Amino acid sequence: MDYTCTIATLNINGISVPTKIHMLEEFLYKHHIDLALLQGVTNSKITTIRRYTSYINMGTEGRGTAILAKDRYLRTNIKRIPTGRGISEHFNGIRIIKIYAPSGSEKKREREGFYRGDVARLLTHSSDNMVLAGEFNCVLTPSDCTGSLNVSRALTRLVTGLDLVDVWDVNQRRMIYTHYTAQGASRMDRI
Repeated sequence: MDYTCTIATLNINGISVPTKIHMLEEFLYKHHIDLALLQGVTNSKITTIRRYTSYINMGTEGRGTAILAKDRYLRTNIKRIPTGRGISEHFNGIRIIKIYAPSGSEKKREREGFYRGDVARLLTHSSDNMVLAGEFNCVLTPSDCTGSLNVSRALTRLVTGLDLVDVWDVNQRRMIYTHYTAQGASRMDRI
């Protein structure tokens, strides 16, 4: 049976104020989001969002990831990375994976280890159908950025080895970036 599922991936930057939680809830309802893949989670208050069930992975550094899904969906086989940087679940025959890679040039070695080891733990019992989304904090090719290039060999091997396809339409006339600094722009967020 074919069906359409609407997915959003968001950095909620630790929201905990009831007004902002309500704004997130309204965003999910307005856009008919079936699955919300969240990063920057700092507390369990997102579990109060009505008509959604939350699985949260709080990390050792006080931030984490979460997957919210409408209550009507069957979800099984929840996996978590102890650092809180990733969570996955089996959702209606699809492995859903949310990651939040270490950021910054000083964490390049940690990020490479994250892609070689931690992400693999989330892939166990994976089916052929998979959605991998999150903030990757590096790029795959020079066309993904302006300014300095922060390529990850481990991420490139992961994407190639799993035969992953980015949902971004590469035939667009202009590149859309997700992260901007004074030195340049890059597309570090992917699905």
